Amino acid sequence: MSINDLLPSLAALSHADKFRLVQILLEQLAKAEGISARQTPEAPEAFNPRHYFGAAHQSRQVIDEYVASCREGWN
Repeated sequence: MSINDLLPSLAALSHADKFRLVQILLEQLAKAEGISARQTPEAPEAFNPRHYFGAAHQSRQVIDEYVASCREGWN
């Protein structure tokens, strides 16, 4: 079966079904390539405004390191 044969059937699918189909295909490709399909980053630490209390008295490097650690996994 070719892609052209599948396109009319795929067009009739709902958006949710299309996303699920893409997810299944990507998981199969990842498995075939030996890649872990479920690489989930660690959950970032919840925002706590108390970390910023007295921030003016902390060195800029400490603050920059904290901000950088919060941004990890956003890319």
